[in-house]
Amino acid sequence: MNRFIKKYLRDHCVTYFVYLGLVALFLFTFFLYELPLLPFLDSLLFTSFGLLIWTIYDIQKNYRVHRQLLHLIQQESVNHQDYSGLTIGSTQLVQDYQQLLEKLSQENERLTHDLVTEQQRLLDYYGMWSHQIKTPLAALQVLIETRPDATNQMKNELITIDGYLSMMLHYLKMTNLEQDLILKKVAIYPLVKQVIRKYALFFIQKDLRINLEAFDKEVVTDEKWLVFILEQLIFNSLKYTNEGIISISFKDNSLVIEDTGIGILAQDLPRVFEPGYTGFNGRSYQKATGLGLHMSREIADKLGISLSITSTVGVGTKVTLVFNQQHIYIE
Repeated sequence: MNRFIKKYLRDHCVTYFVYLGLVALFLFTFFLYELPLLPFLDSLLFTSFGLLIWTIYDIQKNYRVHRQLLHLIQQESVNHQDYSGLTIGSTQLVQDYQQLLEKLSQENERLTHDLVTEQQRLLDYYGMWSHQIKTPLAALQVLIETRPDATNQMKNELITIDGYLSMMLHYLKMTNLEQDLILKKVAIYPLVKQVIRKYALFFIQKDLRINLEAFDKEVVTDEKWLVFILEQLIFNSLKYTNEGIISISFKDNSLVIEDTGIGILAQDLPRVFEPGYTGFNGRSYQKATGLGLHMSREIADKLGISLSITSTVGVGTKVTLVFNQQHIYIE
């Protein structure tokens, strides 16, 4: 309150200086014409008292509005209904500012609504496009299954295309990820096996061994989004591992995916989660998009999962998913 009063007096110092100047002018006039000072002193007393009363009233009124505005500022979100009823003054200039603020707020709400509508329209469009493109893909899958001469490479390309379609749809849904989450108790081991089965042909073709240690852990998370993260991480290990083994284990509330692949350069490692960053390995592997790890980190953060990567060139890469204690249920 004291700080507000000091600032108020500084803001209105011109008014008080003008008042003192007028008092000095009247006093000089009384001396000049040798008039009695009693009427002047009476007038000075009355006007000073009136100025004091007006100052106290104006300070209280402005301080009340200051508190209301401060309360609105501290809120996470404000709309024009919150401040439209504020008694911020009756001057035309103040009312004009209030109307301008309300108009800007309404325009902001309109733009936000238009943006949400456009995002939903885009999501619907890509959803329909994905559905349409999956139809010939499904037909090709049937053809491959019924034709013994179909190559494994064709099957791999089908899986890859489906993976990129899934990535695109998940990327679009990330704009409203919180609204898409369905949290429930989920067993991690079956999800890992599901992803391994999906990419089984890649393991066979590259003659890679998989070491999956059995574990029985459940977490509270969104199953669909966790599967997406696992797909990105395991498929990355497959892409950059030409020989050896991929090991998956769960210890101390952490899911660890470790491979004997080519590894990641030290200068690339701090940037692997940046959107669109592929690094040396990604540039060598022409199909790399630089989105998989970025999306995985963003989604993991939303799910309360800590995602980290360590790597040594020529030795391999280790990916760790740490599930916070509040998400872990005892076996």
